[in-house]
Amino acid sequence: MLLLGVFHSYSDPSAALVHDGRVVAFVEEERLSRVKHAKGAFPSRAIASVLETGGVSLGDIDAIAQAWDCPAYDSGAMAAHYDHINALYPANPSDIAYQQRHLAHLTSAHQESVIRQHLRQQFGEAAIPPIRFVKHHLAHACMAYFHSGMDNVLVLTIDGSGELVLTIDGSGEAVSTAWWRGSGGRLELLHEVNIPHSLGWFYSAFTEYLGFQAYDGEYKLMGLAAYGQANPVLREKLEKLIWYDGAGGFVSDPMRLSRGPRQYSYYYPDALADYMEKPPRAWRDELTQWHMDLAYEVQRRLEILVAGMVQHWSEKTGLRQLAVAGGVGLNVKMNGHLFTSGLIDDLFVHPLCADPGVSIGAAMALEYLDHPNELAQLRQKLRRVDFGPAYDDAAIEQVLKGCKLHYTYEPMIEARVADLLARGQVVGWFQGGVEGGPRALGHRSILADPRSVASRDKVNSVIKFREFWRPFCPSMTPAGAERYLSRYTDAPFMVLAFPCRDAAAREVPAIVHVDGSCRPQIVDAEQNPRYFRLLRAFDRLTGVPCLLNTSFNVKGEPIVCTPHDALRTFAATGLDALALGSYLLVKPEVVAR
Repeated sequence: MLLLGVFHSYSDPSAALVHDGRVVAFVEEERLSRVKHAKGAFPSRAIASVLETGGVSLGDIDAIAQAWDCPAYDSGAMAAHYDHINALYPANPSDIAYQQRHLAHLTSAHQESVIRQHLRQQFGEAAIPPIRFVKHHLAHACMAYFHSGMDNVLVLTIDGSGELVLTIDGSGEAVSTAWWRGSGGRLELLHEVNIPHSLGWFYSAFTEYLGFQAYDGEYKLMGLAAYGQANPVLREKLEKLIWYDGAGGFVSDPMRLSRGPRQYSYYYPDALADYMEKPPRAWRDELTQWHMDLAYEVQRRLEILVAGMVQHWSEKTGLRQLAVAGGVGLNVKMNGHLFTSGLIDDLFVHPLCADPGVSIGAAMALEYLDHPNELAQLRQKLRRVDFGPAYDDAAIEQVLKGCKLHYTYEPMIEARVADLLARGQVVGWFQGGVEGGPRALGHRSILADPRSVASRDKVNSVIKFREFWRPFCPSMTPAGAERYLSRYTDAPFMVLAFPCRDAAAREVPAIVHVDGSCRPQIVDAEQNPRYFRLLRAFDRLTGVPCLLNTSFNVKGEPIVCTPHDALRTFAATGLDALALGSYLLVKPEVVAR
């Protein structure tokens, strides 16, 4: 089957082309529109891009897959679930209005009409393939299981919610957490937790309460948590907000987390501020130790609850391998805690686990439902996510000539860039296809020397403009992982945090977080040959098989996609040099030094 997966909602639309279960192309709309999260947009550019990458037309597509369970809205199942929630937890008029709106907007007929209208505007009278809807958490589960490379695996899908009642997170049903058994190419659903109980909502509520933006700033709360300390008073309050149910799930207090009037934020009610006995932090306010302690306790609460569920389902099933998808899976500290907990033997977290990646999952789930045996035969470990638009040297040079810029052709560009990095320069690194997901993995990266905290601060002050408490991450060779990480597993995607050895603090302090951990990308020669050669070249010069690697963008913008995007960012920031394919641009003052 040749399938077009689409994800469109309030935020983070995307498109994917999947052929017989294999990803051909994937890109998020924000990369192409240059508007971060592309809120309110349909993935028109993304659809055109993946079709172009695959060399196919809309008429070649067998079906379009969308990861919303719209039939649950058609049948009245979601209306009944809303009635059940409202009977248990009183709803105010705004809650009821949102429910009614979503009951109207998430029917199959309405969603199909939205997709058809956009495709008609884009492709005219071209034949539109059948539009199919699949369950949101099944889409997540297919990605986690079939891309994990593991069998006999416990699968966790965990996000804010599978529906749009109280938060707009772009899903399509009532599930917030689900547990599955993946075995022999089949997925067996073991357990579900439904809204209004949601660990994603819990974490997003406190993201906003601490002055960050929900569904964008959760990683800020996670980074801030390392600066906090244990606080028994806050711990007791959080334990009364959300708790383990003793049977592999959890329960929360919706009247303080997700229901009722809200003057401070769309993502939590006023009752939460009253309960915490402190006003929410405005984003301009100073961060105090109390805020850091709260971040610490929120992160700890998440880790304890997820670990409790893992223990229950691992013991019940006898499975000791875990695969994770869903937006909460981007919490790398939680993932690292699971890996080092002793509860499991190995862990795979999908690098596209948040909702943008579910355009891939929707197509995989449709393949699974229609041709399960064929998809089972394709089960293999995901090794790359550079499925977006790619530019070869010819295309790059055409852009450079058109911009009338001075550049040099460097057939051994890895050696030239390694030399610049070893001399303390910060380099933009643009190679091949753009990665999907929030991490730069050696295709659209900003690189610096990890031996110097000063180089880290330079990246922060003149390029990234990030908060001081947010860590930078390393790319390293397998030899570097052995040298710098005390316990680790295969980690090509920067979605797992591991404890560092003492050697890391001594030799590469720029990439060690204040809690002694780092979130590495372990690079091998097969996965990304040119990037691996760069790491080896830097190792030969410095004795350090590791680089500081952050995404190629400035604060508030998407990761760069095209050569033009890279050139604009290069010109507008303190980057010293830019490697575009085999071409190198170096700013004059750097050459002079």
